Amino acid sequence: MEYKEKAIEEVRRITSDAKNCRIVNVHPDFMNGTLYVVGFDTDEGKFHNYVYVHKNEIYLAKNEALLLSWISKKTRGLSLLEQIGGSAGIIGLIITLTIVFLVIFRPEAEVPKELWAALTAVLAFYFGSKVAK
Repeated sequence: MEYKEKAIEEVRRITSDAKNCRIVNVHPDFMNGTLYVVGFDTDEGKFHNYVYVHKNEIYLAKNEALLLSWISKKTRGLSLLEQIGGSAGIIGLIITLTIVFLVIFRPEAEVPKELWAALTAVLAFYFGSKVAK
């Protein structure tokens, strides 16, 4: 089944009295999926729903407020990862914690030069990517 058909089928499943279901607008590449605006008629008038489709995930929002709430929840985890610098930030954090552990709990042991070099490279990449933005 095509994504368009999945979107229309989801609207029909949620709104049993929906007639004349049609795709009004398509937003490709919306949060790694596709957002369909599905218009339909009922005895009470004309309406539209927002249907997000990504692989096997389907989410239907009956109005803009529900759509925005869902987007906010979905992007919260991504923004946390971006705040710490993505994978470079995580690697830098792990290397930094390892060095701190060695300095505090094993002061007699010398921190390997390779670890210092890795930390320097990751920090240079991290701050270089922040300056570019």
